[in-house]
Amino acid sequence: MDRYSVIRAFIMKRFEVDMKKNTLIVKIEKGHYDDEVALVKLLERPARFLSENGTVAFPTETVYGLGANALDDHAISQIYEAKGRPSDNPLIVHIASVDMLEMLAEEVMPYARILMDALWPGPITFVFKKRPEISSKVSGGLDTIAVRMPSHRLALLLIELSGKPIAAPSANISGRPSPTSSRYVVEDLDGRVDCIVEGGDTEVGLESTVLDVTGPYPVVLRPGKITVEQIIDLVGRCEIDEAIIGDSIDDSGSAKSPGMKYKHYAPEADVRVYIGTTTDVIKTFYETALAIVVGQEKKVGIMTFVEDAEVLTKLFAHHPAEAEKIEILTVGSAKDWQEYGKVLFDRLRKFDERRCDQVMVRGVEEIGLGRAIMNRLKKASDGKVTRI
Repeated sequence: MDRYSVIRAFIMKRFEVDMKKNTLIVKIEKGHYDDEVALVKLLERPARFLSENGTVAFPTETVYGLGANALDDHAISQIYEAKGRPSDNPLIVHIASVDMLEMLAEEVMPYARILMDALWPGPITFVFKKRPEISSKVSGGLDTIAVRMPSHRLALLLIELSGKPIAAPSANISGRPSPTSSRYVVEDLDGRVDCIVEGGDTEVGLESTVLDVTGPYPVVLRPGKITVEQIIDLVGRCEIDEAIIGDSIDDSGSAKSPGMKYKHYAPEADVRVYIGTTTDVIKTFYETALAIVVGQEKKVGIMTFVEDAEVLTKLFAHHPAEAEKIEILTVGSAKDWQEYGKVLFDRLRKFDERRCDQVMVRGVEEIGLGRAIMNRLKKASDGKVTRI
């Protein structure tokens, strides 16, 4: 490291120490969900932080979000600072009622109202033309605004108690895998935010579908649990933005939606994705893992279906010394991709915990939920996808 880099690192470390917050941790136990009075009492302080333009991490049904008052520039700036997030990456504003939407969106197309009625509250975000009085800080400099009504009870109650629409990207350091458990939020943001609400693991595990509803028909900007097929069933037509088709990552131009620019969702390990028949993928994982462990003396992670893992475990049993440097984590059954979506980010973080140098991941076909899974894997691997 040169002298300049050493000085810069020292200054940044001093800055972090000076800016360190005394983060309040609020734990919500399962029993609290049955007691509305107790739940409101527990959320009073987090809600006060939000109403006073502080930052609060909280669970939603998709991933944990880092929230702040969407109507205050200083509050919004604190989100970008805490995450180390580029300022041209727009934020999603979370609301607790349609009334809140009226203060944010300039126009709502008739087909968008059909979709809202059918899919809100839930894991889908709509991009509207924003009202001119809404700050461009929340929209990454765009004339649009991304809005979602979450279905998670804690999130809705917290927003309602704060009395504000809440801007909330994922509650992690920018570029890292999104947090599906409060422990990952604490790991990334303790000391960087005012409050963390611990509310258990998230249900969906993937960020919301993002849909541009400013034109004559909806366009998917980021795939999620709610699929293109579901949207077509409701309104007859839905397109996919060209920017998210293909394996490469385009950092040029403006991001219409969170997750469209920059490398995202990535662990420290080098991630590579493989798509093919079960036989071909297992053969590739087996041969490549052994070659890396023996030839490069690195630790290898494999993320794949339960069925593949059973076969690979038996194969690696013939190489006990090498097997000690191979970690296999499963993502559910090949017959049901819901579990894959739910645990994807958790598994990527676990490979870092287990100090893997390279991770091989089994990809899926881009149909239904597979579009969302592959979108996240392409970002995590920086586009390193191999079809075999």
